[in-house]
Amino acid sequence: MEVETQSTFTHFKPGFCQPDCIEQDCPTFTCPGPAGIPMAKSDFISDSIDNNLFWLRIMMEHALFMRLGFACVNIDLINEAQEFEKEFSKLLTQAMKVAHAPTGQKVSNLNQASIELTRSFVCFKTMVLDRIITCGPAKIGGYNFPLLIDHIRREGITFISVLQALQTGRKEPLALSIVREQTFWHRIMADHAKFILHLLDPSERQFVEQANSLSILFDQKRLEALDLKSMFEPNFVLYPILKRFTRDSLKAAMQIRDFKAAATELIAKCELLSVIPELLADHVRREAERFVQTMERRLHELSQIKI
Repeated sequence: MEVETQSTFTHFKPGFCQPDCIEQDCPTFTCPGPAGIPMAKSDFISDSIDNNLFWLRIMMEHALFMRLGFACVNIDLINEAQEFEKEFSKLLTQAMKVAHAPTGQKVSNLNQASIELTRSFVCFKTMVLDRIITCGPAKIGGYNFPLLIDHIRREGITFISVLQALQTGRKEPLALSIVREQTFWHRIMADHAKFILHLLDPSERQFVEQANSLSILFDQKRLEALDLKSMFEPNFVLYPILKRFTRDSLKAAMQIRDFKAAATELIAKCELLSVIPELLADHVRREAERFVQTMERRLHELSQIKI
């Protein structure tokens, strides 16, 4: 991941200091100092392929988990989830083919197809969540936690956002990229710990205690990341605290990754009492590994810059 420096105000569009609302006007944005702000720069082809190969598989498995969690009477939802599972499987196969002989046009087409399919899937997840938490004739049962549906919906929205940034060439300060990724992944890991906690057999006291501790840890880390994001706005200058916080995030990411890896291995051997499918255990392990890799890459970028 390369880093470039931009220092003129004209490089920043309205809304830049409000990254969650790109089109929002932000008249209070202040011009960066003379030294400029380090900007995160990505490689369109390699980053597009990497994100598609990772997230398309994740989306495909989301559809599978939703399907398995629906009550047997909700045939329409089961069938729709199964269709999404098939479509993501097809697109993942296409992504693998593009990865062997990528061109700018092929990658752009793949990105757009992924955006459109994932956007439809996010709408489906939103509808399902509404029917779970509502009251009345539309309410559905089953075994999909409301937080689970919200969790996988957030992941879909993030996947779309990443691809849209690649498609448009949108750039942002390196500090913003790092803090936003940390905020996202800390919440994802906290959710995972909560899911594991509630799917373990109560007799697995040691694992239950570990899962609960990790849930508390990542809730705390997310709040810390939100505090940093607020302090860094609106210019997102690189401050020394970001290095330490990123090192701490990496340490926490490795901790939960190792916990998930151990649990996945025991589940595969039928040596852990739980209702966690092996695929689900491996699914959350892969996401933790993604978090670790992301923090390692960001630490490397920070090491190349004098703060």
